[in-house]
Amino acid sequence: MNPGAFRHRLYVEAPYELPDGAGGVTRAYETLALVWGLIEPLGGTEAMSQERLAQRLTHRITIRAFTGLTGAHRLRKGARIFEIRAIREDLPARRLMTLHCEEIAP
Repeated sequence: MNPGAFRHRLYVEAPYELPDGAGGVTRAYETLALVWGLIEPLGGTEAMSQERLAQRLTHRITIRAFTGLTGAHRLRKGARIFEIRAIREDLPARRLMTLHCEEIAP
């Protein structure tokens, strides 16, 4: 793949939990790294949820291999958040990873 194709700056974020003082926890995210990637939209659907129209947008994001990346992590580009649904390492060199992601509303 052409290195110039990786034109999107993405932040890799990992979740952590903080006590909320009422016996529960609040999930937050911390930035682990800045990576360059290629974002390709795959499709979208619309459905009624709680009496309003909700959109579900899916994307394929290609990045250079990132050790330790799991489905618990997410990617952020500005205000856009991408939750990782599946990870595929491109074989045989394992230099790239293809992430199937769902964009969520912030």
